[in-house]
Amino acid sequence: MMQPYYQDDAVTIYHGDCREILPDLSGVDLFFTSPPYNLTRNMGAGSLAARKLANGYASYGDDMPQDEYDAWQRQVVRMMWDALSDTGAIFYNHKPRSMNGTMVLPTVYGDGLPLRQVIIWNRETGLNFSSTFFLPKCEWIMVWAKPEWGLVNKSASQVGDVWTIRPENNQRHPAPFPLALPKRAIAATSARLVCDPFMGSGTTLRAAKDLGRKAVGIELDERYCEVAATRLGQEVLAL
Repeated sequence: MMQPYYQDDAVTIYHGDCREILPDLSGVDLFFTSPPYNLTRNMGAGSLAARKLANGYASYGDDMPQDEYDAWQRQVVRMMWDALSDTGAIFYNHKPRSMNGTMVLPTVYGDGLPLRQVIIWNRETGLNFSSTFFLPKCEWIMVWAKPEWGLVNKSASQVGDVWTIRPENNQRHPAPFPLALPKRAIAATSARLVCDPFMGSGTTLRAAKDLGRKAVGIELDERYCEVAATRLGQEVLAL
């Protein structure tokens, strides 16, 4: 396995393609991740969401042919599944997308894996204005779980399956999710080892470290590895 880009007592960061690193991982209790959405390809370069991402990803254009993107995501989800512990689960944040007049649901990336639940992330805001559909203000978190996976206790269930959390204005990354999102998932479980194979600015790892869990992050863009390493090296959370 390649040498870590950054490592401390709680966190390990790898710089590279997650498909090359995930096969070397095992015993992961919880994956919490959000991949690129292929927005430039699906919404056109002139859309507000696409313009926001245009210069954001240093090593990835977010514009793959859709069939290649779909195969890529199915492959990564399967690799995460293979790296899970016997009591593990994948929290995979994506969004339903309207493409050519048809809704494509991100549940397809599980490709037959046991889908335990779909959590709705209510963002309360959106960017994808269109005259052909209502403004999407939510994303989905698919929970693919091993049979023995569960919440830390019954009271953790009370949070419900609609999580109303507004996005953060995080300038480190063009498409961040708020710290509260992975923190809620991790805190509701007894996961000891958490992993994010699309680490970005390190939000999942920061949440895990704040909660006293071990974490592994993988990121293709070196500049985001640097951002995450700086963020995780701080004892006090930098917002």
